[in-house]
Amino acid sequence: MQSLIRLGAFIGWCMLMAEQLPAQVYHFEIRLGSRVVGMIDARSNTSGATRHMLIRSRVETRLLSKLTDISCEYNNNVLTLSRVVRSSGREGDGKEVVTRREGARYLLNLEGEQSVLPATEIRHSVSDLYFAEPLEITRTYSETLGRFLSLKALGNGAYELQLPEGKKNIYRYRKGALVEVEVNHALGKAYIVKTG
Repeated sequence: MQSLIRLGAFIGWCMLMAEQLPAQVYHFEIRLGSRVVGMIDARSNTSGATRHMLIRSRVETRLLSKLTDISCEYNNNVLTLSRVVRSSGREGDGKEVVTRREGARYLLNLEGEQSVLPATEIRHSVSDLYFAEPLEITRTYSETLGRFLSLKALGNGAYELQLPEGKKNIYRYRKGALVEVEVNHALGKAYIVKTG
């Protein structure tokens, strides 16, 4: 009887430890040419069926100062809430995008404009790309744009995220972990490179 009690206690402890997984924390530099112009910190915590992700990005150049915070909540691998706040750091210039699951639909508040998304479940978002290679994922939800984007496997751990207006970002993985993102934007090509 004593050994059954110990076995039960051990199994209970193992289940508790499995539910409280350690946080995934990654740090990236944003490089424009040979200059470091910003940083990104990505954190994911899992507790039972709930997962919370936070992506914080800071960019500082002579022409641009940009702060972006992306927060996502998942329950049973389904997005329940995402919130994106972007600003230049000056008072009153912030822009916000909120996606909230209510029942079987999603409500989208895109910088003050309300709409309903034609999706019953969002199971993968752009923030997920920071934490795991998107094996067998062909589309992902952009929390900042409030829409789905196509994702194409290029081989050798590279994936192309197709953005509006023909732009594309390339995500590169090594052993399932993100090591670099090639970003194409108005200022030229930038790289997000994992540092820790």
